[in-house]
Amino acid sequence: MCVAGVLLTAHLLPPRQALGSLCSPWAAPRVGPLPLAPAMVRISKPKTFQAYLDDCHRRYSCAHCRAHLANHDDLISKSFQGSQGRAYLFNSVVNVGCGPAEERVLLTGLHAVADIHCENCKTTLGWKYEQAFESSQKYKEGKYIIELNHMIKDNGWD
Repeated sequence: MCVAGVLLTAHLLPPRQALGSLCSPWAAPRVGPLPLAPAMVRISKPKTFQAYLDDCHRRYSCAHCRAHLANHDDLISKSFQGSQGRAYLFNSVVNVGCGPAEERVLLTGLHAVADIHCENCKTTLGWKYEQAFESSQKYKEGKYIIELNHMIKDNGWD
């Protein structure tokens, strides 16, 4: 049984000792309700991501847990600098969470940015540009920076 993406397995059989008396052809007929053992429920966290990107496209994934992050088609630029090295600018990403926005002075001026993290392994990947205060930087608003040391090329790269 699957409830909200969580696998539930319930075993409602009576204990082994009770089975012998219930199943034996020589046992006296039982009057009244059958004794029930406490339900044993196993909840396992499935290894699923919020979103899967199409298998036929080149994509980028989290280097730490392999969660899909972005399609190559959403790559805008490879010439960005993250806080820990080179980074790519993407139009859209999946399986990431956003922190609160804060103002930072970056190489290209003052921006309001929110750190982004992988929803699966919680690793900080880069940031999202919420607002650019200089008119020449407005194209970055709503875009995402992912640092190269936190992503890998996945599926369809030659």
